[in-house]
Amino acid sequence: MTRRSPVPSAVCLQRRRLLSSALFASLCVLAAAPALAADETPAPDQDKADVTTLDSLQVKGERAEGYSIRKTNAGTRFNLSAREIPQSVSIISHQRIEDQGLDDIIDVLENTTGISNTRSDSERFEFYARGFYIDSYQFDGIPTTMVQNWSYGDSALDLALYDRVEVVRGATGLLSGTGNPSASVNLIRKHADSHTLTGSVSQTVGSWNRSRTTVDVTTPLNSAGTVRARVIGSYLDTDSAVDRYSQKKKLFYGVIDADLTDNTLLSVGYDYQKKESDDVTWGGFPMWYSDGTRTNYSRAFNPATDWTYWDTTTKRAFATLQHDFDSGWMLKVGATHDQTDVQDVLFYPYYSAGTGYDRETGTGIVPYAGRYDTQRKVDGLDGYVSGPFQLFGRTHELMAGLSYNRRDYVNNAFNYEDGSFPGLIPSYNGWTGNFTEPAWTTSYEASSGVVTQKAAYAAARFTLADPLKLIVGARYTDWKVDGQEGGVPQVNAQKKTVPYAGLIYDIDDTWSTYVSYTDIFNPQLTKDVNKRFLDPTTGKSYEAGVKAAWFDNRLNASLSVFRIEQDNLAQATGQYNDQNEAIYVAAQGTVSRGVEFEVNGELAPGWNATFGASRYVAKDENGDDINSELPQTTIKLYTSYTPRGLSDLTFGGGVNWQNRIYATAYYTSTDSILARQGAYALVNAFARYRISDRFSVQANLNNLLDKKYYSQIYGYGAYGEPSNGSLTLIYSF
Repeated sequence: MTRRSPVPSAVCLQRRRLLSSALFASLCVLAAAPALAADETPAPDQDKADVTTLDSLQVKGERAEGYSIRKTNAGTRFNLSAREIPQSVSIISHQRIEDQGLDDIIDVLENTTGISNTRSDSERFEFYARGFYIDSYQFDGIPTTMVQNWSYGDSALDLALYDRVEVVRGATGLLSGTGNPSASVNLIRKHADSHTLTGSVSQTVGSWNRSRTTVDVTTPLNSAGTVRARVIGSYLDTDSAVDRYSQKKKLFYGVIDADLTDNTLLSVGYDYQKKESDDVTWGGFPMWYSDGTRTNYSRAFNPATDWTYWDTTTKRAFATLQHDFDSGWMLKVGATHDQTDVQDVLFYPYYSAGTGYDRETGTGIVPYAGRYDTQRKVDGLDGYVSGPFQLFGRTHELMAGLSYNRRDYVNNAFNYEDGSFPGLIPSYNGWTGNFTEPAWTTSYEASSGVVTQKAAYAAARFTLADPLKLIVGARYTDWKVDGQEGGVPQVNAQKKTVPYAGLIYDIDDTWSTYVSYTDIFNPQLTKDVNKRFLDPTTGKSYEAGVKAAWFDNRLNASLSVFRIEQDNLAQATGQYNDQNEAIYVAAQGTVSRGVEFEVNGELAPGWNATFGASRYVAKDENGDDINSELPQTTIKLYTSYTPRGLSDLTFGGGVNWQNRIYATAYYTSTDSILARQGAYALVNAFARYRISDRFSVQANLNNLLDKKYYSQIYGYGAYGEPSNGSLTLIYSF
């Protein structure tokens, strides 16, 4: 009897390029095994040497397939499908990141449903959801806080070491503790998940002399493959659409994953990132002349001097231990330590009080310079258990954990010699950046402090009936800041228990509907006219929606409505106290309400897409818009397609649209005007061709229609990037 070769299943063929070679081979053999057992009997004299035994590969966690993921613990810590989570969730998978050529966190969040951003200058980007600032981030589920006022480079984190990004919109107090009711961003690291040597090398070249090299290698460290290592390195060197501005970024990441037992996984890793930016902006360019007309600079105009820079170095170490008990319970403990060092020398052109910027003479721009040396250390620890339990004849789930986070920071500023820095610019017309740098002298401590957050949390997922699930939980947070600002002691301590509840009803095997509720608790470091900290922002967040999943959760859809009510929300008065601190008032009755829609995943074999739309209205107690420099309506679409019969070619593209935005801008000390940016759309496209089993080439084009638009309008201006492109060659092994 002649033995036939097993034929891989259709699923294996469709997914081949998405899985590592080792995993693909294992799955295909497993898929073919039942057919072989039923249809064939090996010849009696078959040599035993022909039989190959493959090492087993255990994968803890979930892999993204295309643009979706079947299970995630985002939002609740329970391992659930997207339609089982009673909040709006977006997954930006590794495949989506590769297709769109997304390099950093800025790129990812700009392309995520319901998220918009503002920028303060070339280095600081602030992201918002539902009208509020996003300050809640996680690394592999360990919560941390990122703030942009001193810019520790958080928004420029390189994506090369992350497998995917999970975003839960709305208040997320159950897992993140304090924070705004905007969204929580969880960055999931890549791990050593192959028992054989695998890897890739890519080289990208693009507009403005852009060059990026990335190497990603995974290898077993013992013959059994129970100990594995993954190393990733990346180097970026690029100019930009803005004259003189350039950037270099270096990344190293290493992780070891060890199967201590069949049910115990230990991961230990470290990453190093350094960003060096030259001729950086601080603020932006003047948007108005003193006569109230717009300046209308070219998109290449750089308002900074030629001696400015902003360098950031981040070092982060982490370890996680996960053990799966035979009873179905699981224990997971994670710890992280990171240190960030920032050195920058900056130049800020601002309007002269009373006169403004004269169109004809170019006078009226006053220079201001700053030099800063800042450090931040963050230690985080989080551990929890989860598993099933029986009650009233039904199976339910319980999750409980403890969390600790400590952030130490110190921000040093420098003085300069009297007379070493001019008081006025003779004329800002024809600006080239050639201007005298101050003679820097001694430094002083501008601010420092320690922010600690201790928390205990728990939640239960009850099966009330076969189609009806109830998630209830709470988080107790003990939050404290102890520091100084301008030599004045800063002490604030708050304690709060935040409840959480979500009800999910399965209409059928495809559709579900849900409602959820949680409290809002966010301690504030802003002060009132009497130099007292404002009370914490408090409030309530309500959400309801409908979700659906098709093709074994490979395609997900959601439609949600929400309402967020907040009190004590800090609003700037535009005044300063005698310590040069901004004075705030606590706004009452702030309400944000809106609707969000998203479809994400595999629409058909070879066709992946994400389509998201959001609309919100956020107003204070007087009926005025909150953060009017943010778009209230956004639409984001991206898709990729691999034609049947032409599997070596993948192409696609997308569009991001937003409605108009506006902000009040002063062009003299007393005269103001509304700065506006009308609605606009940015169109992008890509194509990838697999030249051989190991080589592929990809082209990405951004802002195809070369739309000119303001990416910054609050106070000072900046333009978004014009049309640009890149070409990437990838070698895989």
